Amino acid sequence: MDLRQLRYYVQIVELGSISSAAQALHVAQPSLSQHVANLESELETPLFIRGHNGVQATEAGEVLYRHAKTVLRQLDETKAAVKTQRDTPAGQVTVGLPTSTSRVLAIPLMRVIAMRYPDVRLKLVERSTAELAEAVATQKADLGICVEVRPHAGMHITHVLDEEIMLVARSDHPGRGPISMEEVVELPLVLPGFPNSVRVLYEQALARGGLPLRLVAETSSTSISLAAVAAGIGYALQPWSATRGWGPGLEQGEANGFVLRSLAPVPLFRRMSLCMSHSASMSPTCQIVGQALLALMSEMVGSGAWQGVRPVAPTP
Repeated sequence: MDLRQLRYYVQIVELGSISSAAQALHVAQPSLSQHVANLESELETPLFIRGHNGVQATEAGEVLYRHAKTVLRQLDETKAAVKTQRDTPAGQVTVGLPTSTSRVLAIPLMRVIAMRYPDVRLKLVERSTAELAEAVATQKADLGICVEVRPHAGMHITHVLDEEIMLVARSDHPGRGPISMEEVVELPLVLPGFPNSVRVLYEQALARGGLPLRLVAETSSTSISLAAVAAGIGYALQPWSATRGWGPGLEQGEANGFVLRSLAPVPLFRRMSLCMSHSASMSPTCQIVGQALLALMSEMVGSGAWQGVRPVAPTP
């Protein structure tokens, strides 16, 4: 087993296809297949389940993937430290963000890291709220902002803030202020499907009140749901961050072309946490990016740059 084989193997796992990995690595597919066969022979166990749509790592393959990621990250950080002749943060860090959160956090985070840690290369990926925790736990992302996440053996979790889910209406919507759940269920809603956190929390609230679910459409796309609101097709349930910067030259709040109304009598909040894979937690570079992300979120909440959120008290 050598480092080249490990890099090839990681690429195959992450792309889910030997042919796609061959193209990305500029390696002939038969040669890549032979590397996999050599690994399986050396380790005396199958590493992939092969199917018509690509390959999927076996349980043993997942173990190898996690260790390979750790080894390769440590190697990259060591190379960077030697090249710069100083032990400073360096290397690539993959950060996963929900689509709505990325609208307020992605650019500020890129700016902070570029200014303070020029040798760190961020790789920002957008995922649905349901996919983010899985991506971190399986090391497809080093760290991420996860929503309504449960304890998981594959990652460390730090609760950061609660984000309010509000009714999103067009600016010509007549109402202002909180709106009752009884009124909301009479409106044509455009909601994400399961297992999106907004949908789950909303249906839990409906169940508590014994209220029916009424939809005009479902979409996993934040942009489509907001476009439907702007077109007068229906209403959405989204956090304030989802409306940030929506449309050309638009700012926040009602200037964004939307009215945001809290749900009553009990506002609806989702908990957001910083999650870091166990492998990433052993990396000084990943730790520094995580600390910078926490500090940035705290600063944005305190300054009002991120609205509709409240910090979570630290657990004793």
